[in-house]
Amino acid sequence: MKLVAILVLVVLLAGYLGYITIPGITPSTVVPPGVQPTIPPSELVSVTKQIKIVAVDELAGGALDGTTSVITVYDSDGQTILETCTLSSGSCTTANSYTSGKVIWVRYLYDTTIDAYMWWRVVVPQMGRADAESLTTNTITLKTREAGAYTDSLITSGGHTITDATYFNTTGSSNDTLTATYTFYTTSDNTGYPAFFDPIYNIDCKIIVWATLSGTGYSSISLTGFDGGFEKGSTMYYYKVIDPNMICKYKVGNNYIYPGSGSVSFAWNAAGFSNSTSSVPTLYLYLKIYSSVNYMQQYGDYGPYDFTGCSAYFYFADTS
Repeated sequence: MKLVAILVLVVLLAGYLGYITIPGITPSTVVPPGVQPTIPPSELVSVTKQIKIVAVDELAGGALDGTTSVITVYDSDGQTILETCTLSSGSCTTANSYTSGKVIWVRYLYDTTIDAYMWWRVVVPQMGRADAESLTTNTITLKTREAGAYTDSLITSGGHTITDATYFNTTGSSNDTLTATYTFYTTSDNTGYPAFFDPIYNIDCKIIVWATLSGTGYSSISLTGFDGGFEKGSTMYYYKVIDPNMICKYKVGNNYIYPGSGSVSFAWNAAGFSNSTSSVPTLYLYLKIYSSVNYMQQYGDYGPYDFTGCSAYFYFADTS
């Protein structure tokens, strides 16, 4: 009988705590272990307060690096600057007050090197009634990724590793049509870079592998396996948009959620190329961070704040 009574009490308590549903028993407001409490909508109120911006590295955890990292707040058009503030220990507080429901854009730049860069579109949130009465600021937490160092390799389908500045014989050989894989990777845990929309330039800043063909005879060589390509000036550009998680190495416990490596396989056709001069076509491969296809087509640059994660190149040569 004691065992039965204990089991009944356990079942009733589980229903009371909300773990199971029992007719006639209303779950309490006690939150089960491991579950974050949420504020009921009836307890949320609109406020007009200064905003405390907390910037967090979502991979490494903790505050973003940099002692002079600048946060700039823009109006809802993403063009008009409202104010700036400098991060200190990963946070800063706006001078202006903002009303719940207002749309603002927030830009983050790391120091002057601009190797960490991010935009967020933010709807100023409501606050819980108790916090609204006791706190002087309305806190928003913004997450990004901000670090990464990469190495690469270029290997043909035949198993040949092509190193930088190699003169690769393609004319009159089995190499005139060949497939190669460009691989990029990082050995640093909890690093990576994001992709996002930049309202100032009206572009999507993405992770892109670019391939360029230039030099005498480049027009007789073609590449396949990319998302697209276009000619600009005396250079042919090919591009492949990469999932940001491919350049992210993220470890939780002993398990890697993202392994920190990616690759692009492509093929070339150089059957029509014949050149015995000292000037030969050059193929460059770049892993570009914060890059934009539209920006390159319009301005001839990979992006307003782009930088190269790693790169490789070789020459198509006629050694027959």
